[in-house]
Amino acid sequence: MTGRVTLEPIDAAEVTIVMDNSIDLLLTNTEVAKRARFGPDMFTRQLPVAEHGFSALITVRRGEQSGTVLFDTGLNPHHLLYNLDSLGLDPKDIQVVVLSHGHPDHAMGLPGLVERLGSRNVPILLHPDALLERKLVLPNGHEINLPPPRLTDLRREGIEVDVVQESGPVMLVDEMLLVSGEVDRTTEFERGLPNQQALRDGRWVPDPLVMDDQCVVINVRGKGLVVITGCGHAGVVNIVRHAQRLTGVQQVYAVVGGFHLNGPMFEPNIPQTIEALQEINPTYIVPGHCTGWRATHLLARAMPGAFVQSSVGTKLVL
Repeated sequence: MTGRVTLEPIDAAEVTIVMDNSIDLLLTNTEVAKRARFGPDMFTRQLPVAEHGFSALITVRRGEQSGTVLFDTGLNPHHLLYNLDSLGLDPKDIQVVVLSHGHPDHAMGLPGLVERLGSRNVPILLHPDALLERKLVLPNGHEINLPPPRLTDLRREGIEVDVVQESGPVMLVDEMLLVSGEVDRTTEFERGLPNQQALRDGRWVPDPLVMDDQCVVINVRGKGLVVITGCGHAGVVNIVRHAQRLTGVQQVYAVVGGFHLNGPMFEPNIPQTIEALQEINPTYIVPGHCTGWRATHLLARAMPGAFVQSSVGTKLVL
């Protein structure tokens, strides 16, 4: 179990959903969610797109200090850049890129971003296991390859990229933002990806725990923790409880990102997940990406006051 980390509170955070599985340009603003709306030229200008992937631009502020981190990069390098441009977000503001884990729907947009930034060297933080070759083995024997980010794709044409491999917690941008590192597994029902294998030392071996799965944690003054997940392979309940133990802060302000509750292998976890999240009692819950239709609707029904619908272009003002 990881030791305690002191995460001092910040004054404010903004989390912009750059890529997600869905987009709805007709959603209305709420107190916390500012929606992408484009006025009279809505259908004649470049609009953002959705894909099976996740990416969030996170800006934090404490007094006069501020910092910006890109958490995950989606599946397609062209779509990532297209959405950043569509939303008026400047990649040059990014100080660090963090990968939640090595699966392609979170990491394959990276080469496009590196090419756009060119000689500007932005550090990329990831867990060492994020670079493993992996595959899913289906019950019928079919296999789905999960290609990882490749350093050779990033370090080319004279562009040198600073890749930081770390399995433990890391503080970023003047210690205003925490990357969790490996998440403690404490629940009985969250078991990762039982059908995943990884190539280690030239052999395919079971790799169900997805130990590179990590989250971003922010402590907003007077509000509590903001926990941002990628796919949540460690289990969203494990992730939030890990963030609480790691920081010593029990109040949870928001839980944002993929909860991986989609499909017959994971839908049985929905009731226990909802029960645990109700006990944690976050002010806001913003499920997206791989959470799945059924889980999203049951979460909205069970926690209507906390539920916020995710959509590409939404900016969460926290």
